[in-house]
Amino acid sequence: MEFIIKHSKNYRERKGEIKYIILHCSAFAPQKQIELLDYYGLSVHYIIGRDGKIVENLLPSKVAYHAGVSSWLGSKEKSLNEYSIGIELEAPTLGQNKKDYTSIQIESLCDLLKILKNKYNIKPENILGHNDISPELKPDPGKGFPWKRLAKEGYGIWYDLRSLSKTIDEKELLENIGYNTNNIYASRQAFCRHFIPDDAGKYVEVSKLVDYPFIAKFMPKNYDRYLKILRATSLSFDKFRQK
Repeated sequence: MEFIIKHSKNYRERKGEIKYIILHCSAFAPQKQIELLDYYGLSVHYIIGRDGKIVENLLPSKVAYHAGVSSWLGSKEKSLNEYSIGIELEAPTLGQNKKDYTSIQIESLCDLLKILKNKYNIKPENILGHNDISPELKPDPGKGFPWKRLAKEGYGIWYDLRSLSKTIDEKELLENIGYNTNNIYASRQAFCRHFIPDDAGKYVEVSKLVDYPFIAKFMPKNYDRYLKILRATSLSFDKFRQK
């Protein structure tokens, strides 16, 4: 696999163990993304364009500034930057449409994930979206991202409706998966974007989506179905963590 090397100056040396891979998306092409990251003093490890080409913005040995305010599984850290690799994908509507992501782009992502997962021993349940780790602030990689496909290839977790958690408390289930539930509506919509995209809300103008990443008082179309999938997903995460 060949990388286009355009290393950022925005980083610090890594001291923590790499545990997570965080997937992001931007409405801009890679070169424009790099310009914007540089302008705001940010960085990411890799950027994948819709043409499938991969830009290496930073070596994984360095800490990139991509996750912002974020947490998972009740982590006490204010940001997961120290423990994660960030991958940005080009997606014109911030992943609100399945057409945002091309086949060659996802193929390149899977090739990259295979390398990173093996090299850094990343667990499938720790391949997450920015919206998962920061539900009140970020909507990406959006409801159009093919999480189910990635999970089938070992890069993420999917649910099995034949096996449900005995717990029925929504907040407890979301927290067991890893979500911060300070705002239950934001974490609920984040879960739907990842696991029930058809229930994740209507198309929103990109500029508005950036400013308002979740719907106030968000409620899935079918709450009973949502709760069943939530119970199944929670149990799936439990099973993988026990391996």
